[in-house]
Amino acid sequence: MILSPLICLAILAGMWTEARARVQPADADPYHRRAKEVISGLPYQLNGWIGRDNEIPEAAVKLLRPNYMVSRTYVDPLNISRSATLLIVQCKDSRDMLGHFPPVCYPAHGMTMVSEAQRDWAAGDATIPGTEYVFLHDDGVTKSRTAVYNFMVVPGLGIVRDMKGIAHAAEDYQRRYFGAAQFQVTMNADMPQYDRDRVFAALVGGNLKMIETLKSGGNR
Repeated sequence: MILSPLICLAILAGMWTEARARVQPADADPYHRRAKEVISGLPYQLNGWIGRDNEIPEAAVKLLRPNYMVSRTYVDPLNISRSATLLIVQCKDSRDMLGHFPPVCYPAHGMTMVSEAQRDWAAGDATIPGTEYVFLHDDGVTKSRTAVYNFMVVPGLGIVRDMKGIAHAAEDYQRRYFGAAQFQVTMNADMPQYDRDRVFAALVGGNLKMIETLKSGGNR
């Protein structure tokens, strides 16, 4: 007759132990402080390119609720007609990132996606997997094409090409509170792909230590 209460106590003890082992939002705070520190330290000079900050729309901040977000346009001082914008967004909860990536955001601003291709880019001594998107803007008077080199960093998982990796992290309660980061390098798509790849290497290759820090959280 005493067996059932003992079993109940064992189950309750197991549930209590499991609950204590679950990651809580506060457990990720030290990681998020490190992430904010390294992103806020983004250099204004990257491999010779000179950067200036862009204003970030208030609507984007409200939508993404970022731990830290920076948008900076870099110019090649040896050829001032060449420029690229580096956008880095890091959120405390990976669920806040869901759905906010180029195939959704750029068409929402009147642009049409004309191509999408998975790429592996060389940056310093690293290979960065991601996705290259090309968008067309046509206002009836002028046309322009924009290339977006995009990749995500999921703590504990590493670099992922697209939103599938973010969705995986959002489903995992042990990982979601470590959030996710998104990198975009935006350039004129009329620039030859070889040159665009070199721009990406210059801007992202100068931030590999930052990326390693962002990858580090949530390891189990």
